[in-house]
Amino acid sequence: MAIAVDFDGTLVEYNGFKGIEHIGEPIQPMMDRVHKWIAEGKEVCIFTARVSEGGDDAARAEHYIRAFLMKHGLGHLDVTATKHKKFQEFWDDRAVQVEHNTGLTIIEIIQREYP
Repeated sequence: MAIAVDFDGTLVEYNGFKGIEHIGEPIQPMMDRVHKWIAEGKEVCIFTARVSEGGDDAARAEHYIRAFLMKHGLGHLDVTATKHKKFQEFWDDRAVQVEHNTGLTIIEIIQREYP
């Protein structure tokens, strides 16, 4: 099992697209969390739309992402835009968590339980 971590806005600061070569500053609490998971023996993958299109742009984007990861001691991590059944968790700044088999968001459940 693996943990998928979004790149822009989750692992690195993101304030709008500024080109394939532009990567924001690391978000330290998330960087620390990823390093901790790795130290605990957990598999972590970088999940990013930057590499989703294929072709030269995706290859260039992956090059810059890998350079960033190497600089920060994470160069061995997989980088993908493909959802995989091995992912047991997704950490993402845009996600809305839904309770399994109910269609209810976690926020709706909390509001129901704690009105």
